[in-house]
Amino acid sequence: MRVHPARAAPPLKPDDRIAPHQLWSHLSVGQQQHVRQVLIGIAQQVLAHRPSPPRAEETTHDPRFQSEPSENYPATS
Repeated sequence: MRVHPARAAPPLKPDDRIAPHQLWSHLSVGQQQHVRQVLIGIAQQVLAHRPSPPRAEETTHDPRFQSEPSENYPATS
């Protein structure tokens, strides 16, 4: 499959370096689809091995970690 010349990336010289954010445009459509599939597979594996979320009673507010200043620690002026 040929890429339209207006969308084609300029050819690279052998010693040219490419930044990661520029790499995508240098990949063919098939290569981009392959990268997407690999990343989706990795994400699914990560999510499958994640620990289960804590139960509701474990996530109740702990008064020791309140965001407002405490009487035990007066504000400095």
